[in-house]
Amino acid sequence: MRTRTRALVTAMAVVTFGTLAMSAGPASASVSQGYIAGSGTWTDDWGDEGPVSASTRSHSNVVAMWQMILWADGYLARSDVDCRFGPATTAATKQWQSDRGLVSDGVVGSKTLTRAATRLGVWEGEGWFYYDGVGSRLFHLGRRADGRWDMTLGPGLEWRLLSYTSANICS
Repeated sequence: MRTRTRALVTAMAVVTFGTLAMSAGPASASVSQGYIAGSGTWTDDWGDEGPVSASTRSHSNVVAMWQMILWADGYLARSDVDCRFGPATTAATKQWQSDRGLVSDGVVGSKTLTRAATRLGVWEGEGWFYYDGVGSRLFHLGRRADGRWDMTLGPGLEWRLLSYTSANICS
């Protein structure tokens, strides 16, 4: 009887500890999910995203989001936002990274996106955000109830999910 009680108490402790450990962890996403996504507090959603670069997921809505960040911070012209991570985006990315003390490799990974996320602000309530660039340059983003982020390229244009595999926001 004592052995059964001890086994039951041990099992309950393992389940309780495991549940607490899982619930205390930060938001976790991966490129394999197909979208920029998160859960819980929005402030840590971008820290586990990417990479995108000229050679990795180089044509996508996530690239458009990154290009909008580069535009908002004065590194790209608005006409350069085309969902393609080409030479202009690579050069602008390297300069953006260098100016912020990051490794200037032209790859937009978790460290680069974490730094960019410090410029996010809440817009008019839950699920609506903006990226605050230089001067009056800002653009809007959203986080849907399921945790996936979306974005529009301007007033009157459709909101599109920030997909790693789709480039329909630039069309």
